[in-house]
Amino acid sequence: MAQVFISYARSEEKVARRVAAKLKEADFDVWWDADLPAHRSYSEVIEKHLKDAPAVVVLWSKSAAKSQWVRAEADYARSEGKLVQAQLDAQLPPMPFNQIQCANLAGWRGSDRHPGWSKLRDSVAALVAGEDLPASPTEPSAKWWQVRRYQWIGAGAVLLLLAAAWLLPAWMTSNGGERPVVAVLPFESLDERDSSLVLGIWEDTRNALSRNPQLLVLGPNTSEELAKKDTKAVRNAADYVVRANVRSVGNRIRVSANLVRTKDDAQVWSERFDRKLDDVFALQGEIARDIEGRIRGRLAKKGGIMPENIATTGEVYALYSDARAKIRKRQLHLFEEAERQLEQVVEKDPNFAPGWATLAVVRKMAGLAPSSGRPEQLARRAITLAPNLAAGHAALGFTLESGPTAQAALRKALAIDPNDIEAMNWLANSLDRSKTDERLQLYSRIVELEPLWWPAILNKLGLLTEKGDRAAAQAELQRVERIGDNSIAALIKIHLATRSGDLSSAVNIGLAEYARSAGFQQSENRNLMNLMLWEPLMQLGYFAEADQIFPPPPPSRAYIPLIRENDPRALDIVEARMKPRQFWEFGPLPIVLARVYLLNGQGPRLAQRYRDVAKSPAEFEQVVGPGRLPDIAPSVALALKGAGDPDQAAALLTLAESRLPKATLGASEKIQLARIFAVQGRTEEAMSLLSDAIKDGWLPPYMPVHTDIALDPPLAELKVDPRFQKLRQQILGHLEKERAELGTINLPKAAIS
Repeated sequence: MAQVFISYARSEEKVARRVAAKLKEADFDVWWDADLPAHRSYSEVIEKHLKDAPAVVVLWSKSAAKSQWVRAEADYARSEGKLVQAQLDAQLPPMPFNQIQCANLAGWRGSDRHPGWSKLRDSVAALVAGEDLPASPTEPSAKWWQVRRYQWIGAGAVLLLLAAAWLLPAWMTSNGGERPVVAVLPFESLDERDSSLVLGIWEDTRNALSRNPQLLVLGPNTSEELAKKDTKAVRNAADYVVRANVRSVGNRIRVSANLVRTKDDAQVWSERFDRKLDDVFALQGEIARDIEGRIRGRLAKKGGIMPENIATTGEVYALYSDARAKIRKRQLHLFEEAERQLEQVVEKDPNFAPGWATLAVVRKMAGLAPSSGRPEQLARRAITLAPNLAAGHAALGFTLESGPTAQAALRKALAIDPNDIEAMNWLANSLDRSKTDERLQLYSRIVELEPLWWPAILNKLGLLTEKGDRAAAQAELQRVERIGDNSIAALIKIHLATRSGDLSSAVNIGLAEYARSAGFQQSENRNLMNLMLWEPLMQLGYFAEADQIFPPPPPSRAYIPLIRENDPRALDIVEARMKPRQFWEFGPLPIVLARVYLLNGQGPRLAQRYRDVAKSPAEFEQVVGPGRLPDIAPSVALALKGAGDPDQAAALLTLAESRLPKATLGASEKIQLARIFAVQGRTEEAMSLLSDAIKDGWLPPYMPVHTDIALDPPLAELKVDPRFQKLRQQILGHLEKERAELGTINLPKAAIS
């Protein structure tokens, strides 16, 4: 059976022969009517091969559009979901085929680098492999003035990169043979209308420079922070600084860039570019070849990002760049806006793979209820469009959270792009405690690339404090103070105080930093500090103050106060607003709300919500993710037991237990396992783990475990044991002491969101 069937008009036989030959070179089994045997009926053979082939390539031209045979074959392929089409001239495919993606082979002479051929070949490969193609509008030929500024700015930036990447190693030397550290500061847009485009170009320029193995290029978050700092802070962080400004004038782009050595402020390179782009699509192909060949050396062999999947219109790129910047700030109130922008991105350009990958990330990160497309599906779509897009594989790993498949995807992303800090961070987060050394190496590598990126810094600190390595944690604090970033230093101090149980000091450090720094009037700094203060405030029971600095999202304000009071009315509100699957996927909500179900004797309702999404523990894990299963399973198991299904409860607990590495348990993992053992009736083991965790300095974080452990239904299984009551009073006494030390809190205006 042939894998590919080619449909064409007789006048295009020469092109059809070329397409067939190139597909055979790519190891596809191809049938077209030149292979028709003399002894068989024409229609009989056509119909058999058309039905059997998993991919049908239709070559549209003016003649093909008039051919009843071609239109019939195309209609059959469309109805079967195996149509791959290409236009050979300026004639668009006829209706309804003009609403489906279409490669442009106009002017193609057999080159493997032609973007239209690459698109056709990849679509064939996807169908032969059994993958669905996204239904998307065709991409008609466009004149250069219809594509706006993205291609112009991209060309100027890549020209800048070619010059810089070629010359930088010759100029730079470093002490001790270490790689020079380069900070690419945010590019200045000389026209406000271009700001979103220039933002994206700056990020991609920095990314491209980072692929030079002779350099250590700081990440975007640190570069943005350094742009706000004085010369001393920049000098402490980097050996060299790249600055540029960009202006578009009509159909021209002007880029002015320079490179400065920080130790003596010497300008070692400066260049201006002024380009006119008359043939933008030819230039796109040239840029793509340069990226894949020389600059984007990170791409794997035998493949890569095709230009139609990494380039797009100025309008789309501006939306994408702005959304990406919002996500990078890690501010919850920006996620929904970023999601709306990315939905517009993929609607306007369904072939723009980075848009699908980033949409997957924001939906997973914010726990947003998608109107269409689950995060994992979106990530896989990005990979189908661009098999070697690091961001696609990173997004897939992130959406899967943990487990072998997630880790394999994240490792592939890092094999493609070793400097992808998000993939590094997600991979480290996905590993269990048996991989502590690898996790620490990953976090340290991120901090090397992004010295001021707080997620990696705090993750590294958390690991160091779990290991009891306070000297290394203090060294991390001193490193940040040496750079001169007081706000990040304050975050580290809050983190260390919180982890040591000194919650009153943690809050006071944050309040003092608000008073010290007028910079916290800026939303980014304020929201970051608020996020850090929220945890100790919640632990200490300062709910009103926590809500002032970090308000819950509007949809949840109706039920969050009720949850805190264990009020059963919260159950009715949530069930009315969320379908079962959405409920189980919604971040920490099901873990906390399960407490409300059980404390109010509503376990059967919780058990029914479980049955609404799963028939087995394995199916349930697919919904909640292996990373959250140990936290959720004990409460659900209690509900299942109460609903008369002890076997299902036991199987769920066994699966959750298997997800925890017993040989290398930290305090939080000891609590997870203690809750599982308590529900299983393994009282002695549960008590031992609970006692050990509290000796290690563990305090209930309020989510997922209530600060009064007697109100946590799984741990409450131990209430009859006097040792449990002693531990409970130890925790409550500590929290009461911390509240007394803190007293009344007067939040400064800068802290209130």
